[in-house]
Amino acid sequence: MKRHSHLISVGFMVMACLIAAREYYINYQIDVSINQTENFSSDDQANKNTAVSDFSNPALSGCSATDQGSAEQYQTIEINKGDTLASLLATLEISKKDIEAINKSLNGHFKPRDLKAGQTFSVKYKQDQGATQFLSIEFKPSLEYEVICEKDERGQFKTRKNTVELKTVLKRVDGTINASFYSAALKLGIPANIVKEAITALSYTVNFQHGIKPGDPFELLYVEYQDPNGNRVKTGGLKYISVVAKGQLHRIYSYAPTGNCVGYYNARGESVVRSLLQTPIDPSRMRVTSGFSKGRMHPIKGFCRAHQGADFGAAYGTSVMSAGDGVVVKSGYFGDYGNYVRIRHAGGYETVYAHLSKIAPGIRVGANVKQRQIIGNVGATGLATGPHLHHEVIYKNVHVDPQKVKALPTTQLAAKDIQKFNKFKQEVETQIVGLPMKNQLASNDLKATLNG
Repeated sequence: MKRHSHLISVGFMVMACLIAAREYYINYQIDVSINQTENFSSDDQANKNTAVSDFSNPALSGCSATDQGSAEQYQTIEINKGDTLASLLATLEISKKDIEAINKSLNGHFKPRDLKAGQTFSVKYKQDQGATQFLSIEFKPSLEYEVICEKDERGQFKTRKNTVELKTVLKRVDGTINASFYSAALKLGIPANIVKEAITALSYTVNFQHGIKPGDPFELLYVEYQDPNGNRVKTGGLKYISVVAKGQLHRIYSYAPTGNCVGYYNARGESVVRSLLQTPIDPSRMRVTSGFSKGRMHPIKGFCRAHQGADFGAAYGTSVMSAGDGVVVKSGYFGDYGNYVRIRHAGGYETVYAHLSKIAPGIRVGANVKQRQIIGNVGATGLATGPHLHHEVIYKNVHVDPQKVKALPTTQLAAKDIQKFNKFKQEVETQIVGLPMKNQLASNDLKATLNG
């Protein structure tokens, strides 16, 4: 029995030892884990501190804050209404001293006050120790040149003007009229100023309201100036135009005789400029609303009477030109005619312009006027149902149809110029033949009929 009790006691002792050993082991593991965690956190924080320190250290980052701030910056600025160059540069914190130096350097090359709303300029600058340092400014007033003002290493401001080299290109365009010559030409991509010049040249011999019809062909040759990339920068002048009107071919050459200005001449070397224009309003801005007749029903008075002129419908305020050189013999308000101007021309002709909204300054009795000089504006004064110009032509005290007046050419080339003109004409014809349409304007079929 004693032996049995002793064995039980030994067993309890062994168990107690094992339990104690197990608890010691667990506590040891917990202590190690805690220590490792504490060490890791300490090292991690140290690493973080080192990383932060390294990032803020220019030597370690490879790019200091100062270096970053001093990098060159470019900015394109658009001009708005009321802006000035000085005010816009001030927004970039460019010093007043530099702004004054920029304006002084630009003097003689470019006038900052010429900047218009919608235009842009480019500025290059950098930040140096918190201050804005101006480097350069660039303007492109037109596609033909640019102006650059730079600050050199010595702090001096220098401005230069770079001109874009333009190449002269001859453009040949032909087409077919459907609704109007003006709209058909514009749809072909012909610049508006060339179209207007062509209309001016043709207006002496072609009646745009009744002289042309759908299907009539036309052809132009003009000068264009392009940049190195082939973009049109500007247009030169018209060299040649031809149009078929009422089955008749009209060919006009733009030619400058020796010592004279450019004029318009037919194939015989005769000036096409007539003593009187058939239409004293831009043909592209008017229409004939009532022609010359011996009898018609008056739209207001309601009875039949002669209409001794032509009525041109146009927008209120449209410019009215003198049909030819002459002297003003009447100017002012004149009964049913409203505001009225009458001009006496050479050769026994007189012209009348009525229903004007106003008469141009200086158009008074005795004043000399030139052909195409503005004498007033379209209106509806007097007895008129709407804005239009009533135009009369009187030849030796007899009213004639303004649309049928055929005055003789005013000038003809002198004998010494005829030979030069014939050579010029031959060059133009050679150029026309050598300029196929497919090389001139995009992939349009220029021969196709255009809807004006």
